[in-house]
Amino acid sequence: MTGPRSARRARLDQRTRRRALILSAVTAASAVFALIDYDPLKLVPVNPVQAVVLLVLALIAFAGTVLRLRALLYGVGAVMIVLGLIRLFTYGHGTGLITGSVGTAALLAGLGLAYIGTMLAGNKPDI
Repeated sequence: MTGPRSARRARLDQRTRRRALILSAVTAASAVFALIDYDPLKLVPVNPVQAVVLLVLALIAFAGTVLRLRALLYGVGAVMIVLGLIRLFTYGHGTGLITGSVGTAALLAGLGLAYIGTMLAGNKPDI
């Protein structure tokens, strides 16, 4: 489709932007808490490599929110879900990037579903 309506179709409304910004902040906070060596903040065991990946994904989601691009937010959600599933299926067998507990898989998949759910729950553009 062409025209002004199709340009609005991929954009984010104000409420969805606010939700996505909050979710990006929560994702970044989870990554920072994983990097800080203070036990009460480590609710989910995330290794430093995964924390950096989470932080990068949070920054990409923040950029997607500021630029109002749904595709970036869907992509971040999909990547997090895939990483969570990989962590879950390789539990007990992996080293390096995919080490961690089932809690790590739940965190990654849960945040990914939250990004996708935020986009799906947003105001639907008129057809």
